[in-house]
Amino acid sequence: MEYDADIFREQFPIVKTFLYHLTCYRELHRVYQHLELKSEFWTHTIDAHLLQACILWCMVFGSHGCNPTHWKKLCEQDREELEESFRKGLFEATELTPEKWDEYGKEMREFRGGYAAHRELNYSKPVPEFKTAEMAAYYYDEWIRELIRPDIFEEPPLKESVTSMQKRIRPLASLYLSETKLLREGTEPQL
Repeated sequence: MEYDADIFREQFPIVKTFLYHLTCYRELHRVYQHLELKSEFWTHTIDAHLLQACILWCMVFGSHGCNPTHWKKLCEQDREELEESFRKGLFEATELTPEKWDEYGKEMREFRGGYAAHRELNYSKPVPEFKTAEMAAYYYDEWIRELIRPDIFEEPPLKESVTSMQKRIRPLASLYLSETKLLREGTEPQL
């Protein structure tokens, strides 16, 4: 199956950046809660990472009609085969069913459209869980590497990239949020 290299070159970095924002959100949120910090700046910063993660995820896994970077656009001439290989593999690699996947995609698209990218008045639906989005991104990484064979690219698997991101982000989150707490308590931060 031939794939569109131009779409791939745009698409893969979006998936990686989605995971970066999700990792930033999780690491910052974890430390923020642990420190029992109350900060408008950090609340908005942490939330911004989650909102951006949702927007990016939907660029690749959301509505395929209007998103030129959607995974279904990788191979127009063999679209049915492409869709079948992705969905079959996703359902085998996760505990998702076609119905759960469709329902989850709808939740993410509604959150993106109703709150993250646009704003509906009185939007009151809960924030979707992001574990499913993360699993889809990891599966995409495995799937895309098979799809583009014999082509390869110099990029570690996304799970490794996330582990590396966590190791870099965790100490920064602890440092900066701890410094914020010290400032709030009137203690001079250690610079």
